[in-house]
Amino acid sequence: MARITAALAVIALFAVFPSMEATQYIVGDDRGWSSNVDYYSWIAGKTFHVGDSLVFNYPTMMRHNVLVAANSDVYDNCDAAPNYGIWTSGSDVFTLPTTGTYYFTCEYDCDLGQKIKVEVNS
Repeated sequence: MARITAALAVIALFAVFPSMEATQYIVGDDRGWSSNVDYYSWIAGKTFHVGDSLVFNYPTMMRHNVLVAANSDVYDNCDAAPNYGIWTSGSDVFTLPTTGTYYFTCEYDCDLGQKIKVEVNS
């Protein structure tokens, strides 16, 4: 009887949490992090969860970076400060640590649309 109860508990756990694996998203897919990508279209239909990660790929010889804006005003106005960090490796990975809204921009091409707002669910 104990084995049946334990087995049912495991089945119930998978029914409630069907997938506990994090997803890695390549921002912009094969076009990467660039000013000529429609990020509103790219993000449409995607659901982000705590633990998922975003990979920002871009050529380091170009003037690009990834800036994590501290709030929506910084994001909306394409300001560089305040921010939570600026990455410049050309293959930057940002893991979404908590629920909430994250704002990513390129401090050089934000005004050309190189920015993305990510809503993270639990």
